[in-house]
Amino acid sequence: MTYRELFSKTCQQGIAPHEVRLLLEHLFSFSQTSLLIHFDDSCDSSKLELFEEMVSKRKTGYPLQYLLGEWEFFGLPFYVGEGVLIPRADTEILVETALELCDGMFSPKICDLCSGSGCIPIAMSKNLPEESSLTAVELSDDAFYYLKKNKERHQCDNLKLIQADVLTWQPEETFHLITANPPYISKEEMQTLQPEVLAEPKMALQAEENGLYFYRILSDRYRSFLKKNGWLVFEIGYLQGNAVSQLLLDNGFTDVRVIPDYNGNDRVVIGQLKSN
Repeated sequence: MTYRELFSKTCQQGIAPHEVRLLLEHLFSFSQTSLLIHFDDSCDSSKLELFEEMVSKRKTGYPLQYLLGEWEFFGLPFYVGEGVLIPRADTEILVETALELCDGMFSPKICDLCSGSGCIPIAMSKNLPEESSLTAVELSDDAFYYLKKNKERHQCDNLKLIQADVLTWQPEETFHLITANPPYISKEEMQTLQPEVLAEPKMALQAEENGLYFYRILSDRYRSFLKKNGWLVFEIGYLQGNAVSQLLLDNGFTDVRVIPDYNGNDRVVIGQLKSN
């Protein structure tokens, strides 16, 4: 069987062509260009059984990103696997916003809560001056494993990792900026999610209080750990802009703004604390 025949056969099983290409490139160690060059060559038969297993798992809704073992975010590759939230393009809006807020700061100190794979703090680390200082906080053992691997992969010497519960952790310093992409999906919304999303860790997705629990706690608790004129930057669900904005206002934040993603949906809420 040639790679072309395998590609066609797999597409006929209902797997999207671009996903089939990624699986072929991953398992048979091709670049996109080299796959095209070898498209009519015979497949490496020793890997066919494993390829079929991967296709079977994908057909059940198992995430493509977990099968590949990595995914791109902000132009960087990140290791991912079971137990860690998959980086999403929507979250790049949070990184872009945070970088804009850091513009003009000398040696900004930043803390990222609920860090998961580390895509947010690592993307920031690679786009800020070396003098910057970043801290990433993650509770889950599985996610922390990937956080460490990704820090090592990208050689972020200015990034400190802390395994802790963001609801009880006591920082020993204050920050110019605190970012967070906390769990924000309500129990009811969880019932409507696609199998791919349900394969991701529930603790990184679901939150009580109609998805607002972490926003309420963090906007109150982390006031004490912001420097004067410091910023809190949240990723939110697309229907949560008004509710999360009000939580920040209730906790004394000013210049509260909702920032849309590239599809026009509310995606990020920011607020500045001028009283510290």
